[in-house]
Amino acid sequence: MQNLRKRVPTILTADEILDKAFRKVCKIDKQGPDKVELVKRKSMARIASATDVITSTFQKYVKAFPSINDRGDFLAEMIEVTVGVDKLKKALSNLDWASSKIKELQKQYTSKVMTSSSVQAADLSRKAFYGRASSVVNKVGPDLEFLTFARNEFRKVPDFNDDLLTFVIAGFPNVGKSQFLRTISAAEPDVAAYPFTTKGIEVGIHEANRRRYQVIDTPGLLDRELENRNRIEMQAVTALKHLANAILFILDPSETSGYHLDGQMGLLESVKGLFPGVPVLVVENKVDIFDSGSDRLKMCAATGQGVPEVMAALRDTVKHLEQAEPMF
Repeated sequence: MQNLRKRVPTILTADEILDKAFRKVCKIDKQGPDKVELVKRKSMARIASATDVITSTFQKYVKAFPSINDRGDFLAEMIEVTVGVDKLKKALSNLDWASSKIKELQKQYTSKVMTSSSVQAADLSRKAFYGRASSVVNKVGPDLEFLTFARNEFRKVPDFNDDLLTFVIAGFPNVGKSQFLRTISAAEPDVAAYPFTTKGIEVGIHEANRRRYQVIDTPGLLDRELENRNRIEMQAVTALKHLANAILFILDPSETSGYHLDGQMGLLESVKGLFPGVPVLVVENKVDIFDSGSDRLKMCAATGQGVPEVMAALRDTVKHLEQAEPMF
């Protein structure tokens, strides 16, 4: 999967791009048989250099951002959630337009310089190119600002790895989701702020039988009923559907989380509806406090009791998706 967090370089402002281009052209010098020819050669070289700096910068930005397909894959969903697919497409398209326009101006004013009969005429054509090119760059200034915003939002997205089999944890707050994730992860989970939830999302790596699994806890997304989620949150859930190979739904029969079991069961049905076709493993937590006597898997995430059995059952739900050889 293309990495939203690390791939996009720092985006310069319109003024910074122009400063970069014109600083470079000032260093260009040429030789000629006479003064008119010298100025013409120098002017053409400076026009070419400015064009190259500006257009290569724009194209670097266009290529750095992930390509957006019409299909609803994970990457497209994440872009829609964070900044909006249409807005990103428009900004990148405008940079493409600007690159093409400046190349057209290069041809136009290079031709004028070549046919100039005096130093003044060559200088005027060069300066006219600078002015027209600057106008084009300034016109896409708002697009550059938007791409800076997009880059910053992308950097908030956790470093998901869609090459790993992935478990998504669901359940009401305080039922033990974060504690479970920390218990089963090989290391302390990465925690990152999501642009569509006020709480940090946690991504942990679970290792077993020389394999690695990605485990995701999503505070603020899968911990309340469908009707209580806004549009952005629903899009985030949609994005997660592209990653989830199985869901672990944690119940708290003790109700010490502050949520009645009936409400928790209602949320369970809601999550199943959001992830059709994705296996859901239901486990009861806090067995040290209360044992419901049901035949569901039980554990105490705080002490680790029953956790290995839960993870073994969760791994079994994706066994048919595992590669023939261990991943490490």
